[in-house]
Amino acid sequence: MLCNMITLDAFIVLASLTILIALLIWNKIERHWIGLAIAVVLVVTGVVSPSEAIKYVNWDVLGLILGVGIFTVYLERSGLATLAARYILKHSKGSPYTTVFLLSLLAGLVSIFMENVSVVLLFYPVVFTISRSIEIDPRTPMILMALSANIAGSATMIGDPPALITAGAFNLSFTDFIFYKGEPSMFFFTLASMIVAIALSAYLSVKRNARIMSSRGVDRAVLGYDSQGSLDEMFVWEAAFFLSIKIILLSLRNILSIPLSFSAFIAVSGITIARLIHRDRGSVKEAFRHGFEWRLLIFLASLFILSGAFEKHGIAKILAEYLVKEFSYNIFGLTSVIMWLCVALSSVIDNVPITLTMIPIVKTMSSITSHDPVILMWAALIGITLGGNFTYIGASANVTAVRMLEKNGYKIGFLDFMKVSIIYNATSVLLAWLLYSLIYIVA
Repeated sequence: MLCNMITLDAFIVLASLTILIALLIWNKIERHWIGLAIAVVLVVTGVVSPSEAIKYVNWDVLGLILGVGIFTVYLERSGLATLAARYILKHSKGSPYTTVFLLSLLAGLVSIFMENVSVVLLFYPVVFTISRSIEIDPRTPMILMALSANIAGSATMIGDPPALITAGAFNLSFTDFIFYKGEPSMFFFTLASMIVAIALSAYLSVKRNARIMSSRGVDRAVLGYDSQGSLDEMFVWEAAFFLSIKIILLSLRNILSIPLSFSAFIAVSGITIARLIHRDRGSVKEAFRHGFEWRLLIFLASLFILSGAFEKHGIAKILAEYLVKEFSYNIFGLTSVIMWLCVALSSVIDNVPITLTMIPIVKTMSSITSHDPVILMWAALIGITLGGNFTYIGASANVTAVRMLEKNGYKIGFLDFMKVSIIYNATSVLLAWLLYSLIYIVA
């Protein structure tokens, strides 16, 4: 029955997604070439037209990644990342577990107010500085940081595009994401599950690295800088100033009606001019040489095209409508199907098209069953937000984290990422599902 509803074009999209995942797991071909080849196939076969492919690419996000990538090199050279790392190490009181926990928690809290990719690019120099200081492999802390940056995106209506889209579709206020009709809502579901997931994952990661992750290493790092000696204080202040400008612009972008990439453009332009005034051409050359992440941009553009094709041919809608038929009048079954379907889809497809697909489905289900559409949408939003963390292709921030690791010589495959993410996400999704069910279904 379901197969009869799938068109040839939809079949090509599903086959492309399957091939993408298989090749990423195989890990023998660089991912940007895989993504580019699949995007070309989709255009050549007519599944998407060239104009549609261009439209599907979120150029604003790519512009943000390009600008923040360049700015991050400035942050590294200034030594600001070293100062931030030292602050975290100092307040961990010599505990490796507390160090990893605090780093992930701070990334998650910051992502409530900032775009997730920006959080990853902001924190990744700190991750490497801390990892060098306490002598551990940076892959696990980096992944945990990226997962935490993603998970808190829907804690408020300003943290992530799916939350903004949901707020607009259902006319929700800022406080509705904290309490909805007197009951706890997304803020509590996401933050509670994030804290528990970080606590468990950080404990397991420290346990795995017990031989080399010692409190002595933390103590040494707190006592002094590990490498560069004295810092250029003016450079540090400039980096901090323009970083603050970027964060403020990102936080107020909806009020100011400015694109994401504008904040990165202002920050990069400002610090570049400041460095040129100080005749520090070396930092400028290095920032533009090493900050231009063309491999990451190609792979993300390819994912946007595949995501757009997925939405265009209604694959998510077909699957959702088919499954929902079986649970229309069972509220627990219905919300569970919505949530786990969104978890599955979000693990391999960008969360924006899934959100846009689920909104009309949820509204239709609400009209049929008389259930509150917002409560149904909370189930979808939990699945969309938390599900994107199972694989690194489900969220741009995860792709960015993987690329930053590889850029610094740490190879990480599709399954390597999942070895860390599976525990984190299983914990967060199950806890959010439990809390949601207890508050809105059982009560």
